[in-house]
Amino acid sequence: MNPGPYLREKFPYIYYFLTAIIEGLRKVIRPYSIYITDSLGGSFKEYILSSDIKSRIVDLKNNLDNESINTVDVIIQRLVNYPDERYRHKLSKHLEIAGGLLPVETEQTRRNINDRLPDIRRKLKLKGRFIEESSFFFYHGLSLLPSSAVKYIRNHDFIDAGAFIGDSAIALRDYNYKKIYSIEISGKSIERYKTNMADCNISSDKYEIIHAGLVSDNSIKSAIFSDTGSAGLSLLRKSWKYDLIEVKLRTLDDIADEYKITPRFIKADIEGYSLEFIKGARKTLIKNRPVLSIAIYHNPFEFFEAKPLLETFLKNYVFLVRKLTSGIKYNKCHSDVFLICCPDEIFVESL
Repeated sequence: MNPGPYLREKFPYIYYFLTAIIEGLRKVIRPYSIYITDSLGGSFKEYILSSDIKSRIVDLKNNLDNESINTVDVIIQRLVNYPDERYRHKLSKHLEIAGGLLPVETEQTRRNINDRLPDIRRKLKLKGRFIEESSFFFYHGLSLLPSSAVKYIRNHDFIDAGAFIGDSAIALRDYNYKKIYSIEISGKSIERYKTNMADCNISSDKYEIIHAGLVSDNSIKSAIFSDTGSAGLSLLRKSWKYDLIEVKLRTLDDIADEYKITPRFIKADIEGYSLEFIKGARKTLIKNRPVLSIAIYHNPFEFFEAKPLLETFLKNYVFLVRKLTSGIKYNKCHSDVFLICCPDEIFVESL
C-alpha cells in the first residue's frame, strides 16, 4: 500500500516535510539533468522535424516584441538541444545553458524572487505550501503589464482555468477581482482549494468552483481519469494508481453563459489543453476582450499554434511571450512559458 495519498490528505505538513527531504536526497544521488516534457500531448522534437516548422515559427514570432522573440528563440534552442523526459541523462553543472540565460533566469532575478517568496509562504500558510513563482511573484504576467492593465481588470470577473488548490485565486486577490470563477478537474484539489481559501479568509461569495474539464466543443460530455490531485494533473496523463472519477467536459463559452461571467482576466494553465480551451472560448473572448495569460509549454501544439489561432479572431491585441519561472534544471528550462494577450486599448491608455 502506498501511504503517500493518505499522508497528503490527513497530515499534509508531515507529507510535504518528508517529500522535501526525499527530494533533497534525490538531488544528491540522482543525476543533474535538463529535459523537455513529452508526456502531455506530443513530443517537441517530433513536431520540430515536421516539414512546415519554419512557417510555424514565422507565424508565432510575427508582431511579437523583441523580448518575446528572444524568449521564443531561446526556448526553441533548448527544445532542440535537450532530451525528452524519457531520455533524461546526466549533465555537467558547468555546461552553458542552451540559448543562454533569459532575463528571468539571471542571478539578480532569482535573488529577488527568493527574497520575496518565503515571506509570502509564512503569511499564507497554504496547505502544502504550494507557492509558485508564476502565481505569487509574476501574478501570471500581470506584474509585467502597465498600470492601465490593472485598472482595466479591477473589480471585474476573473476566470482561473486549472485552479489546482486555489493558489492563483489567492495570489490574484491582490488585483481586486469582483469574483473569480475557478475551473478544476480534480475533486481532491477542489477540497484543498476550499480549505486554502478559508484559511486565507477569502469569503465564499468571492469565488465559484466549477468542477469541469475544458474542451473545444460539447460533443463529448464527460471523461474518466485518475484523480491524483497533483499540480500536473491532466486529462492527457494516463495513470491508474489513484481513484478514478468522472468529470464533465464543457466549453468555456458554455460555462460563461451558464454563470453569466463577463471576464476581464483569464488565466489558463490546463496541462496541454490550451488549444482546446481557445477553440471553445471564442465567443467569450470576442465579446469581453479580456487580458489572457495562457500556459503554452506543455506540448508543441500549444507553444507554436495558440498565438496564431487567437490572432484569427482576436483583433487589435498585443501578444507577449514570457517565461515566468527562474528555474532551469529538469524541465524548468522550458516550463512556465506563458502567452500574455492584451487588448490594444490598454496600451493606448498607458501612453
